[in-house]
Amino acid sequence: MKSLLLLVLISICWADHLSDNYTLDHDRAIHIQAENGPHLLVEAEQAKVFSHRGGNVTLPCKFYRDPTAFGSGIHKIRIKWTKLTSDYLKEVDVFVSMGYHKKTYGGYQGRVFLKGGSDSDASLVITDLTLEDYGRYKCEVIEGLEDDTVVVALDLQGVVFPYFPRLGRYNLNFHEAQQACLDQDAVIASFDQLYDAWRGGLDWCNAGWLSDGSVQYPITKPREPCGGQNTVPGVRNYGFWDKDKSRYDVFCFTSNFN
Repeated sequence: MKSLLLLVLISICWADHLSDNYTLDHDRAIHIQAENGPHLLVEAEQAKVFSHRGGNVTLPCKFYRDPTAFGSGIHKIRIKWTKLTSDYLKEVDVFVSMGYHKKTYGGYQGRVFLKGGSDSDASLVITDLTLEDYGRYKCEVIEGLEDDTVVVALDLQGVVFPYFPRLGRYNLNFHEAQQACLDQDAVIASFDQLYDAWRGGLDWCNAGWLSDGSVQYPITKPREPCGGQNTVPGVRNYGFWDKDKSRYDVFCFTSNFN
């Protein structure tokens, strides 16, 4: 009789133990699903904004939180703006904000701040724009383990022009091409800038460096010295070459103060 009673008690305890484990596992699964849900959303009203050298611009970025989500409102919101390099291999820090703590980096010091139109507004204002400010910027909003990002492109009004030194064509490595553009109050053009110039009618048969390290040239009128008469118009791509040893012309971009 005692053996039977002991067996019943063990069975009841084991059943309760299994029940507790099942409940814990079930609750844990629901908890993980909730944490991985879209409780933080970052959006931009415009994917691209336009301005001019010397002007001011606002890069749009807003975020939306689920107030019912687990942990919502416990952590401080961290807003981070970075600039993507032309080859997309790394990011350059621009601005970071967390509560009252704010930090600006590099050449952006004294020129950037959050618009702050509302508590959910992470838009970045850049003043006194330079040629180097052109490019793509990433807005990242972080709350605890939640984060989301959006990318906004900044386009400057200006002109692309081919350049080669007096020594003749194809005499510039990438670093010399950078300096050559700076000497012309310009910077090396990006592919997007060259493409827009081609759409505007730029036709140039000699290949030149672009800011991502590629070598390309725009053709609007196919002809024998420029790839052949039977080729289609477009921006021809020579690919990526050794920045120290390879030598080409360069395409520069400049923008006047308005």
